[in-house]
Amino acid sequence: MRIVAGLFLWGVGTGAFQVEGSWRKDGKGSSIWDRFVHTEFRDADSTDVSSDSYTLLDKDLSALDFLGVTFYQFSISWSRVLNIRLMNVNFSYAAIKYDNIDVFGYTAWSLLDGFEWQHAYNIRRGLFYVDFKSEKKERIPKSSAQYYKQIIQENGFFPRESHLKL
Repeated sequence: MRIVAGLFLWGVGTGAFQVEGSWRKDGKGSSIWDRFVHTEFRDADSTDVSSDSYTLLDKDLSALDFLGVTFYQFSISWSRVLNIRLMNVNFSYAAIKYDNIDVFGYTAWSLLDGFEWQHAYNIRRGLFYVDFKSEKKERIPKSSAQYYKQIIQENGFFPRESHLKL
Protein backbone atom coordinates (compact mmCIF):
# COMPACT_ATOMS: atom_id res chain seq x y z
CA MET A 1 0.00 0.00 0.00
CA ARG A 2 1.32 3.40 -0.92
CA ILE A 3 0.42 6.63 0.89
CA VAL A 4 0.09 9.61 -1.42
CA ALA A 5 1.69 12.71 0.09
CA GLY A 6 -0.84 15.21 1.38
CA LEU A 7 -3.81 12.82 1.29
CA PHE A 8 -3.33 11.28 4.71
CA LEU A 9 -5.09 13.01 7.62
CA TRP A 10 -3.53 12.70 11.07
CA GLY A 11 -6.01 12.48 13.90
CA VAL A 12 -6.19 12.08 17.65
CA GLY A 13 -8.96 11.53 20.15
CA THR A 14 -9.74 12.02 23.82
CA GLY A 15 -12.33 10.73 26.24
CA ALA A 16 -14.56 13.00 28.32
CA PHE A 17 -13.65 11.81 31.81
CA GLN A 18 -9.92 11.87 31.14
CA VAL A 19 -9.74 15.46 29.88
CA GLU A 20 -13.00 17.34 30.39
CA GLY A 21 -12.78 18.51 34.00
CA SER A 22 -15.12 21.28 35.20
CA TRP A 23 -16.80 19.14 37.82
CA ARG A 24 -20.37 20.35 38.37
CA LYS A 25 -19.93 23.36 36.04
CA ASP A 26 -22.92 24.42 33.90
CA GLY A 27 -25.23 21.97 35.66
CA LYS A 28 -23.22 18.82 34.95
CA GLY A 29 -24.65 15.86 36.80
CA SER A 30 -22.55 13.09 38.29
CA SER A 31 -21.55 10.16 36.12
CA ILE A 32 -20.72 6.64 37.25
CA TRP A 33 -17.03 7.63 37.09
CA ASP A 34 -17.63 10.70 39.25
CA ARG A 35 -19.40 8.58 41.87
CA PHE A 36 -16.69 5.91 41.72
CA VAL A 37 -13.72 8.23 42.26
CA HIS A 38 -15.46 10.17 45.03
CA THR A 39 -16.18 7.01 47.00
CA GLU A 40 -13.16 4.81 46.25
CA PHE A 41 -10.21 7.22 46.40
CA ARG A 42 -9.04 9.64 49.06
CA ASP A 43 -7.52 12.15 46.65
CA ALA A 44 -10.42 12.11 44.19
CA ASP A 45 -10.50 15.89 43.80
CA SER A 46 -7.74 15.60 41.16
CA THR A 47 -10.28 14.07 38.77
CA ASP A 48 -12.67 16.98 39.28
CA VAL A 49 -10.38 19.26 37.33
CA SER A 50 -8.56 16.77 35.10
CA SER A 51 -6.74 18.68 32.35
CA ASP A 52 -9.80 20.99 32.20
CA SER A 53 -10.36 20.87 28.47
CA TYR A 54 -13.88 22.18 29.09
CA THR A 55 -12.57 25.66 29.90
CA LEU A 56 -9.11 25.47 28.29
CA LEU A 57 -10.10 24.09 24.88
CA ASP A 58 -8.15 26.81 23.02
CA LYS A 59 -4.90 25.63 24.66
CA ASP A 60 -5.64 22.03 23.67
CA LEU A 61 -6.36 23.10 20.09
CA SER A 62 -3.10 25.06 20.02
CA ALA A 63 -1.26 21.92 21.13
CA LEU A 64 -2.90 19.96 18.29
CA ASP A 65 -1.98 22.72 15.85
CA PHE A 66 1.62 22.51 17.08
CA LEU A 67 1.63 18.80 16.19
CA GLY A 68 0.08 19.37 12.76
CA VAL A 69 -2.96 17.21 13.56
CA THR A 70 -5.74 17.55 10.99
CA PHE A 71 -8.57 15.73 12.82
CA TYR A 72 -9.59 15.78 16.48
CA GLN A 73 -12.32 13.53 17.85
CA PHE A 74 -13.52 14.07 21.38
CA SER A 75 -16.40 13.03 23.55
CA ILE A 76 -18.37 14.86 26.18
CA SER A 77 -19.70 13.43 29.38
CA TRP A 78 -23.33 12.42 28.95
CA SER A 79 -23.96 13.65 32.49
CA ARG A 80 -23.10 17.11 31.13
CA VAL A 81 -25.84 16.85 28.49
CA LEU A 82 -28.42 14.74 30.32
CA ASN A 83 -28.76 15.47 34.01
CA ILE A 84 -31.13 12.87 35.46
CA ARG A 85 -32.54 13.74 38.88
CA LEU A 86 -35.65 12.20 40.39
CA MET A 87 -36.59 10.70 37.01
CA ASN A 88 -36.72 14.15 35.35
CA VAL A 89 -34.42 14.66 32.39
CA ASN A 90 -32.97 18.14 32.08
CA PHE A 91 -30.86 19.01 29.07
CA SER A 92 -27.79 21.10 29.71
CA TYR A 93 -28.08 23.56 26.86
CA ALA A 94 -24.79 25.20 27.88
CA ALA A 95 -23.00 21.91 27.13
CA ILE A 96 -24.76 21.51 23.79
CA LYS A 97 -24.00 25.11 22.82
CA TYR A 98 -20.36 24.73 23.94
CA ASP A 99 -19.82 21.82 21.57
CA ASN A 100 -21.86 23.42 18.76
CA ILE A 101 -22.98 20.01 17.51
CA ASP A 102 -26.14 17.99 17.20
CA VAL A 103 -26.38 15.67 20.18
CA PHE A 104 -25.80 12.11 19.09
CA GLY A 105 -22.98 9.80 19.85
CA TYR A 106 -21.10 6.58 19.47
CA THR A 107 -18.90 5.16 22.19
CA ALA A 108 -16.17 2.60 21.69
CA TRP A 109 -13.51 1.26 24.02
CA SER A 110 -10.06 1.19 22.52
CA LEU A 111 -7.02 -0.94 23.16
CA LEU A 112 -5.42 2.02 24.95
CA ASP A 113 -8.31 2.09 27.44
CA GLY A 114 -7.29 -1.42 28.45
CA PHE A 115 -3.74 -0.28 29.17
CA GLU A 116 -5.05 2.59 31.29
CA TRP A 117 -7.33 0.30 33.27
CA GLN A 118 -4.49 -2.19 33.80
CA HIS A 119 -2.23 0.43 35.38
CA ALA A 120 -4.98 2.50 37.04
CA TYR A 121 -3.76 5.74 35.47
CA ASN A 122 -0.49 5.56 37.41
CA ILE A 123 1.72 5.60 34.33
CA ARG A 124 1.82 9.01 32.68
CA ARG A 125 1.74 8.64 28.93
CA GLY A 126 0.90 11.14 26.29
CA LEU A 127 2.33 13.84 24.11
CA PHE A 128 2.03 16.81 26.45
CA TYR A 129 2.79 17.28 30.12
CA VAL A 130 -0.04 19.14 31.86
CA ASP A 131 0.98 21.15 34.91
CA PHE A 132 -2.02 20.31 37.11
CA LYS A 133 -0.75 22.51 39.94
CA SER A 134 -0.88 25.70 37.89
CA GLU A 135 -4.17 27.51 37.48
CA LYS A 136 -3.64 27.80 33.72
CA LYS A 137 -2.90 24.06 33.28
CA GLU A 138 0.00 24.77 30.92
CA ARG A 139 0.62 22.18 28.18
CA ILE A 140 4.33 21.41 27.69
CA PRO A 141 5.31 19.22 24.71
CA LYS A 142 7.16 16.02 25.66
CA SER A 143 9.82 14.49 23.42
CA SER A 144 7.08 12.13 22.20
CA ALA A 145 5.18 15.19 20.88
CA GLN A 146 8.24 16.35 18.95
CA TYR A 147 8.69 12.87 17.49
CA TYR A 148 4.98 12.53 16.58
CA LYS A 149 5.14 15.96 14.94
CA GLN A 150 8.02 14.74 12.75
CA ILE A 151 6.06 11.63 11.73
CA ILE A 152 3.09 13.81 10.75
CA GLN A 153 5.38 16.13 8.77
CA GLU A 154 6.77 13.08 6.93
CA ASN A 155 3.15 12.08 6.15
CA GLY A 156 3.33 8.82 8.04
CA PHE A 157 6.66 7.61 6.84
CA PHE A 158 8.97 6.71 9.66
CA PRO A 159 11.58 9.48 9.89
CA ARG A 160 15.11 8.46 8.99
CA GLU A 161 17.45 8.32 11.98
CA SER A 162 19.44 11.26 10.61
CA HIS A 163 16.32 13.43 10.76
CA LEU A 164 15.35 12.64 14.34
CA LYS A 165 15.60 15.66 16.60
CA LEU A 166 14.69 14.39 20.05
